[in-house]
Amino acid sequence: MSDVADIFERAASREARPVIGDVGSGGGWAARRIRAADVLAFDLLDVRPNPAAALTIRADMRRLPVRSATFDGVVYAASLHYVPLAEALAEAARVLRPHGLLVAVDSPIYEDARAQAGAIERTARYYANAGYPDLAAHYHPIDARHLRSALADSGFDIARLAYHGSTSSSWRRFLPRAPSSMVVARRSAATG
Repeated sequence: MSDVADIFERAASREARPVIGDVGSGGGWAARRIRAADVLAFDLLDVRPNPAAALTIRADMRRLPVRSATFDGVVYAASLHYVPLAEALAEAARVLRPHGLLVAVDSPIYEDARAQAGAIERTARYYANAGYPDLAAHYHPIDARHLRSALADSGFDIARLAYHGSTSSSWRRFLPRAPSSMVVARRSAATG
């Protein structure tokens, strides 16, 4: 995840310390790794407060309890697929300042709707066999084509989109442990 920290550190303004939202923070890795920013950690589960985070808040990623245009960046580490994509991106656009940076890593992104449907079926079988069939409703694997249009609809310009099978994933061979997917997008200057 050091590559994600590097993205935010390169994008940081030299004038003011940026504020980053770690959405679906889990263990709060972002607060420990992104040292050039103040990090607010959000998770639906009641997670242990992370001493590295400026604040740890229990919240649904579809309705973050912050004002509009609060963050310079948001990061979704293995969490973007836990709610419907359009809802997550609309909320990210709301809480980001114009030109704010969205970075999402390690969420399942599939080449097309057919591959996405196969992932949904496999996940439903997995949870049913594990005795928790209701958990499958919380898994929303992402169709790359839908991701591109949902980002545009929410006012984002894509800077990088890489996932298993994508032609833009050649950067993976240079990283010791490359994320399974990476989305880097910048919110447009227009508000909305």
